[in-house]
Amino acid sequence: MEYKELEVLWKQYDEKLNNLEKINSKLLKETLLKKPQKKLNRLKFTNLYGVISIPIIILIAQHPNFRTENIDWKFILGCVLTFVVILYLCIEQFRCYLILRKIDLSIDSAIQSLNKVVKLKTIANNFQKSVFFYYPIICLGITLISWNNFVFSTNTIIFLSVLFIVTYCLNIWGTTMHKGRINNFEKDIAELKEYTE
Repeated sequence: MEYKELEVLWKQYDEKLNNLEKINSKLLKETLLKKPQKKLNRLKFTNLYGVISIPIIILIAQHPNFRTENIDWKFILGCVLTFVVILYLCIEQFRCYLILRKIDLSIDSAIQSLNKVVKLKTIANNFQKSVFFYYPIICLGITLISWNNFVFSTNTIIFLSVLFIVTYCLNIWGTTMHKGRINNFEKDIAELKEYTE
């Protein structure tokens, strides 16, 4: 075999190795993308579900109170307070959803994805802090809407107090869990960056 033939064979072999390396990198990236993509889809669903479900749940729960004989200053104030909080919650959930929609793990570099996740974490941090303010306001609003249907006794006051404390704690736990999911998603993207770049 002459030198030129060996050189041609070597170039062909080198091209095959390069193609094989590209295929391996692509397969590795696709495999590594599965876990963060599932988390991304779950976060999108959670935020979109929040935008839709919050107003619907409150409306269904309060619809028996929407009668003309219940309309007074307490009912109107309760509606205003509840509406303001629902509007805030829906806007924040929708902002998170829009950021999540912009994340494309197959196209974006890990740095681009991480920058978007940082924006998402900022909203989640603010959201977590604001639960201490908005939750008492929405509870007050719902209580004022239902005021005319309550028969206030010791049992009613105890029930409402326990309900408030339990749902308040659940709300704080829910925002903490959501923030934890975002942190886990960020870790998966960072791992993806280590293996693919």
